[in-house]
Amino acid sequence: MRFFVHRSWSLLACLLLVGLSIAACSSPATPPPPGSAASMTLKVAQVNKSIFFFPLYVAQQENFFKNQGLILDQGAIPTLGSGAKLSAAVESNSVDIGVGGMTDVFTISRVDAFIKIIGVVSNGYLLDVVVGKSFEQQTHLNATSPLAAKVQALVGKKVGISAPNSATDAMLTYLFRQQGLDAQKDVIKVPVTADIATDLAALRSGRVDAVVVSAPAGTIAEVQGFGDTFISPVRGDVPSMQGQLFGVAYIKQSVIDAKPKAVQAFIRAIGQAETFIQNNPDQAKALLGKYLQLDPKTLALAWSATKAAMPPTPQVTQQSYDTANQFHVKAGLIAVALAYKDLVASDTIDKALSAS
Repeated sequence: MRFFVHRSWSLLACLLLVGLSIAACSSPATPPPPGSAASMTLKVAQVNKSIFFFPLYVAQQENFFKNQGLILDQGAIPTLGSGAKLSAAVESNSVDIGVGGMTDVFTISRVDAFIKIIGVVSNGYLLDVVVGKSFEQQTHLNATSPLAAKVQALVGKKVGISAPNSATDAMLTYLFRQQGLDAQKDVIKVPVTADIATDLAALRSGRVDAVVVSAPAGTIAEVQGFGDTFISPVRGDVPSMQGQLFGVAYIKQSVIDAKPKAVQAFIRAIGQAETFIQNNPDQAKALLGKYLQLDPKTLALAWSATKAAMPPTPQVTQQSYDTANQFHVKAGLIAVALAYKDLVASDTIDKALSAS
């Protein structure tokens, strides 16, 4: 397992170094002329199609980007499949704005001190540990059992994660450390994917005993009758993880400087989407069903389980940031906490929202 961890870090480091080298050659010499189409055009990408990034989908469907005068270079926002690929794309200027997880941002900030967060898209660790019914029967545990007992039950088991040093891996490491255990030794980590259907197929087939996977995977497993959401931070199973900053939009400071109006328009559009979700829950739920292609029963349960993680504004609160910071320190992904003022472009966010 240490081989996978070291290989993952080496791959990520190589991707970022390549990105930095390309960026040095491809950075625009001068900003586009104010008022030109180029000045209001942004290349935006996200890690994958998951519930973390739902406000981005709402902004597209409700034409909030268009109404802000913003042009998305690719039309539909592409998914790059992993945080490492997204970070490398941002560094190489292939993408202006990356929408990913805080784990990605903390990682990329190690090699680029000018990476900035420009908005939050989910305030809640929307990953769950999902297990099969047979696991619950063998351990005599279920969702309501004490957290310590549930984590102890995972010792020696095969647990699916998307990749080493990913957000899924971080959660597993954190849970084990809370109980005085070592996730590098006490559990068998199995890299699966970041795709819900594939992860649940691995669980259903017995390839893994449990899987750390994006919501609403647990809800799908429950509705289909083969599994349950065993540990859920958003549900309140892990109090120290509640309300933490999770899904964010991030950018290089050079892009903020070159296209300030476009960046502010992006922030406002996300803000409109988040207001829409809060004020129009029935319409928002319908959009979520369309986005994730959920049947009515699964949609109702998924919406109930995750709506608390939908932020009311792109503003990054100090509390949510600090919770995420401490989580990543305790999960061993960063050595020391990173100051809010160094990573969050609060002035840019404030300026954008004050003009809305």
